[in-house]
Parts: sequence; structure tokens; C-alpha cells
Amino acid sequence: MASLLDKVSDAIRTGTIGAEVKRSAKWFHNKIKGLEGSVRNQWTQTNAAKFYREAETKVSPKVLHLRVNRGDLFAYYYHPKHRATLPFYDQFPLIMLMSEEKETFIGINFHYLNPNIRAILLDKISSKVGTGQITNNWWTKLSKIPQIAPTIKRYRYDHIVRKVIPIEEKEKEIAIFLPLERFKKASKSKVWADSKKRMG
Repeated sequence: MASLLDKVSDAIRTGTIGAEVKRSAKWFHNKIKGLEGSVRNQWTQTNAAKFYREAETKVSPKVLHLRVNRGDLFAYYYHPKHRATLPFYDQFPLIMLMSEEKETFIGINFHYLNPNIRAILLDKISSKVGTGQITNNWWTKLSKIPQIAPTIKRYRYDHIVRKVIPIEEKEKEIAIFLPLERFKKASKSKVWADSKKRMG
């Protein structure tokens, strides 16, 4: 069965999504509204469990530091080590991999921003580093982007609950707008408001 991501990809395969999504998440949402009823309903009902269940490809968390490129996108279930003391956290991160170490890795979790700001951030990342692999000097280029500060998170491989879903390059600009955020201990509006304050 085709996943929601597949259906959305097919529905908006016009050759313009890359540029348009980077300019505005509103365009993307309007495009979704124009889909046929069944696909549109599936969009509004999308959640982490459904997305994970329908993903055709899942890989071991070990691939995050063995066979992947910085700048690749991944989604997974996650239980932070110190979740009892965190003010809030995302149980289903959608991250762009930035660096990896023996026990941890750092990623940009787009879920910490509302959809419109996600579009702005993705656009600025693309303009800074292009579409190629992110190199060791990535932080010098990206650290000056105001929208990036609240999204940088460090994760532990051993606290990923299940296998990881790799997001293909052609689906990246669609996936970051899917309503997959699964915040614990705070509403998404509270998290997004907190992130906006951190941008200064």
C-alpha cells in the first residue's frame, strides 16, 4: 500500500515543489487542500504511528554513523535519557543529520518550528550549503541562521526505540511539513512559541 508520502509526492509532482515549498509552507498546505478527498483526509489524520507503520524502508540506528551523509533526513521514535527533567521533548523527531559520534549524534529537528518557519529554515540551509553533502565546516555557515538555534538537538543511538526511517532526497521538502511532531509535556503551540522566543 502506498504511503501518504508517496501519494502526496504523486499528487504534486509538477516540477515546481522544490522552489515553492522553500518560499512558503502555505503554498504546500494549499496544494494539499486541492487533493482528492481520500488523500486529503489521510493528510489531516497523519500521525507518527501511521507514518512509521506505512514506511516501506526502515533501517538499524547504526546506519546513522556508518553509511549515511550529513544532511540526510531521518524519522524515528525516541525516549530521551533525561526525559523526566526536560520541560518538553519530541517523541518522534524528524532530523537532518549534522554530525555523528560514537554514542550520540546531532540533528536539526524541524518539528520545533511551526511550518512557515520550517520553510524559511530549509530555504536558508539550502542556500548556505547547497544540495551536496554537508562538510565539516557546516556549522560556520549555518550557525548564523536565527531559525536554527531551537532545532539543534543531540540524540543517543541507544535511546532510539525502533528502527529509523530514512527520507529520500526527493521527499525531503514534503516530509518536513507532515504533522508528525509528537511533543510530550507541552503542546506544539507552546513549543513553537518557545522556539520563536529563542530566535531573538
